[in-house]
Amino acid sequence: MDETTFTVTLSAILIAAIVIGIIVGFRNRTKRQQYIAVPAAVPESLLTQQPLGAAEGIYVTTVLGQELLERVMAHGLGNRSQAQVEVHNAGVAVMRAGEPNFFIPTGDITKVSTISGMAGKFVEKDGILAITWNLGDIDVTTGFRTETIAEHQELRTQLEILTNGRQTA
Repeated sequence: MDETTFTVTLSAILIAAIVIGIIVGFRNRTKRQQYIAVPAAVPESLLTQQPLGAAEGIYVTTVLGQELLERVMAHGLGNRSQAQVEVHNAGVAVMRAGEPNFFIPTGDITKVSTISGMAGKFVEKDGILAITWNLGDIDVTTGFRTETIAEHQELRTQLEILTNGRQTA
């Protein structure tokens, strides 16, 4: 075996081992997080109502509490996707492309803020809208990045109105 063949073979084996390690790691994290409650489904009645505010953009991820690097993999909450977020009087509907949609009831929202990054997505200062809420008996933070600054500001305003200023940031 010549040196080039050996190098290519060794590189392919290392890359395959890394990919397998990543897959196994995500699978194990998902199993470890099965204690996390399944988020509520979007109520059918909301789908026909006019939202107070809505925006399209990127669902960044959901993380445990304020640990912005501790992604929640259970129930598909850690998967980034295109999404639409709608603010209703009853709560926030998160409709994701290719992933399960979920609903955040108004009473479960504890904080609305802006951050510059979380679990694999880092942007300019205050570029991600972060909603901290109670999922069962644990706190989680869901990140969303709108397509435009105007949508970001409108969505944040509607969330602040919805929560009556309960946020702490």
